[in-house]
Amino acid sequence: MTADQDVDNAGNGVDANNNALPYALAAMLYNANLLGLGKDYAFPESSNTSSSRWDQITTLAKVLTRSHTHADGNTYDLFDAIQTILKWVLEQAPTINSNEVNSVNYKPPTPPAA
Repeated sequence: MTADQDVDNAGNGVDANNNALPYALAAMLYNANLLGLGKDYAFPESSNTSSSRWDQITTLAKVLTRSHTHADGNTYDLFDAIQTILKWVLEQAPTINSNEVNSVNYKPPTPPAA
């Protein structure tokens, strides 16, 4: 096998026979339980250490693409969770970013009266 084929296989998470590498499988948007990554993940594994960028990217996918159905009946992924938190924060303080120059709601400080 050529070196460029090895690189291509590594990038695709497969071996020389085009079989998926078990450690490279990431159940993306997998409906997971809270605190369950090491217990109920579709492809369970234990803690590990790797200098491989491919392994690190795969691990990020495993963590960042999980979802969870909460008591309100909605299934949340990371984007939904962050937007839900942000929505709540903005409801508490709608002008929270009015002092930020790049905010569409920016209001320059009023100079003190002379």
